[in-house]
Amino acid sequence: MASNVKLRFGDLFDGPSDLIVLPCSTAGTITGFVARSLVDYKIPHPRVGMRLGSVEFMPFEGAENIAQFVAFAASVAAHESTPKAIRDIGRLIGSFTQEHTEVRAIAAPLLGAGAGGLHSEKVVAALREGFSETASEAACLTISILHQDVYERLRAGRRRSNGKSTCQPRVFISHTSRTKEEEDWVVELALYLIDKGIQARLDKFHLRRGMDLPQWMCNELALAKRVVIVSNEAYKAKADGRQGGVGWETMIIQGDLAQLPPDSTKYQVVVRSESLSEGLPLYLKTRYAFHSKPSEAVDSFREELVKELLDLPLDERIEAKECYL
Repeated sequence: MASNVKLRFGDLFDGPSDLIVLPCSTAGTITGFVARSLVDYKIPHPRVGMRLGSVEFMPFEGAENIAQFVAFAASVAAHESTPKAIRDIGRLIGSFTQEHTEVRAIAAPLLGAGAGGLHSEKVVAALREGFSETASEAACLTISILHQDVYERLRAGRRRSNGKSTCQPRVFISHTSRTKEEEDWVVELALYLIDKGIQARLDKFHLRRGMDLPQWMCNELALAKRVVIVSNEAYKAKADGRQGGVGWETMIIQGDLAQLPPDSTKYQVVVRSESLSEGLPLYLKTRYAFHSKPSEAVDSFREELVKELLDLPLDERIEAKECYL
């Protein structure tokens, strides 16, 4: 399987993730940075006696704005670490993404590179190897690096080795469904995108009972590389009236749109009504939208939507868009 691993300059808590991995030793000791994070986010301390290379996962209760899950990775024993232990940790994190389909964006530090004494390059290689062996193809591990000189060195080494991240694009689908038929249509669209190698995120698949709905939507919009808005008369009414979950998403999306350049294609709109004008919210009226009439049996727009979401070259695209002015 391709290696879905990338590097990022910054700390683990820079923006939301689905899972945050924190380092600890087999004796239960932690770094100062981790200790401050435990206090800030009310995370329990790791237990004493974890095996080197093991990982313990738990819900990130009370901090859903940061992640759904948090984990402790025993990456150091007696001030030492090994590439094998880091590979084992990578494998366990990858296996967790297979068991929990809602976990796709994982943030981890350079495990074992501090107190464990491992070279950063060896840590990255071991994590990538272990994670790639077991992780879902839709999952992506981001290794956060606190020191810019280390980040620049690792990034330069990655370029020299022609290393490329193959993380599937994460796409959030915003919609509202009044009937089972409408819900089934959105589910089929999400499954179609998944079949085409796109990490489609949908409330039907990933929202669990007990989760904070507005916070979940905020996290999904923040993590998404692209957003597909499936709009119809009901969606338009809720967006224009700022009602319910659609109303929350509308406020967030409008704020994001205001910061994006005019030619941004982050937001793709699919109008699911007989008339474009009846299915487009006021703030999206100038958007270049796909039109999928309920009366039409074939959704011919899907192929073009996939090409947009995968950023394929323009000359490979099918001109099948429509625009409501």
